Amino acid sequence: MVTGARWIGGLLSALLLAACESTPVEVASPTAAIVVHAVLNPDAPEQVVLVESSLTGRVDINDGLKFDVLDPIRTAGGSPISGADVRLLADGDSVGVRAVETLVRARGTGRYVVPRSLLALQPGRRYRLRLRTADAREVTGETLVPGAPPGWTVGAGATPLPVVLDRSRDTLQLRWSAVRDARTYVIRIETPYGAWALFADSTQFTLSGGLRNYFAPGLPSVWFPGFVQTASVVAVDANFYDYNRSGNDPFGGTGLISSVRGGLGVFGSVLNMLRREVSVTERIRFPLDARWRGVTSAGATAELDLWVDVEGPTVSSVSGREVTALRRYVLGTLRGESLRLVTLAAGSSADTVSVLTARLAGDSLVGSYDSRFATTGARVFRRVAR
Repeated sequence: MVTGARWIGGLLSALLLAACESTPVEVASPTAAIVVHAVLNPDAPEQVVLVESSLTGRVDINDGLKFDVLDPIRTAGGSPISGADVRLLADGDSVGVRAVETLVRARGTGRYVVPRSLLALQPGRRYRLRLRTADAREVTGETLVPGAPPGWTVGAGATPLPVVLDRSRDTLQLRWSAVRDARTYVIRIETPYGAWALFADSTQFTLSGGLRNYFAPGLPSVWFPGFVQTASVVAVDANFYDYNRSGNDPFGGTGLISSVRGGLGVFGSVLNMLRREVSVTERIRFPLDARWRGVTSAGATAELDLWVDVEGPTVSSVSGREVTALRRYVLGTLRGESLRLVTLAAGSSADTVSVLTARLAGDSLVGSYDSRFATTGARVFRRVAR
């Protein structure tokens, strides 16, 4: 019996080894599809249609480029389709307005633009997309722009209203009017770690000061003391809703609810309902929570408003701002008395202007800037009244 078991085991091992050494089979790349992303907005100064090719492995992609808003497809690792005839048509129009492709260094970008001067979108009206590539492939789509609330004017829903939020005690109350032809509403808050967003079927919503961002690793705060953050509400059509609530299966390539014919993607529309510029603050809880003033090597005064964002057992997160007209924000960490602060260029954690490493000593911060960044910032700061 032992001999038989060994013989069977050896046979199974041989079969498994043979399976592992099977001849590889080359699988042909799938045919590239046309991918379209366009969301019409009556408040926008121009309507933008992005046209690209699905990635099949046939085209080498440079994923190390810095993102350029005028060349968004290529610099985000995509393959733009250039030279297409892209048109937006209102109901009853058989010709439409042809979009002009953006050129960067004389090269097509797959970004097609129709300015408001040529097509002023109206809430509650239906618009169509007609696209024809240079190799005669066609893509079409249709969207019904959500209707307008009473008294609507261009830009009214996108005009920011200032609000102060003490996140330790306040909530942000948002209320807006229901509009016809809106599939639902999107509530969105801009944060340094990317947007926090949520679909809402009601016309009012309360946002807590202690809200966490479940879209970002580590569940960071949504509201950061020292930051001025944008909170907005937009009404969206069914195409926008279906596309963004669905997902792509990485194995089967299915799952996305596409609203264009002849390709993949979304041709939808939105209407701005409200916008708030939220100045976030918090009560004083820790010795670091203060205004810090120093003098630069050029003799100028520099000031920082700092708060402990989230207290940790060994490392706490820090947020704040430079007290200047440039509205530059800082993020950092506090480990014991060691502080590391990163100044952001445009409110995003990915855009670093300078890095300060300092030691908290009583009413002083003493440190130095990373030599990789040119700066004349102060090296010594003193705590002052805020």
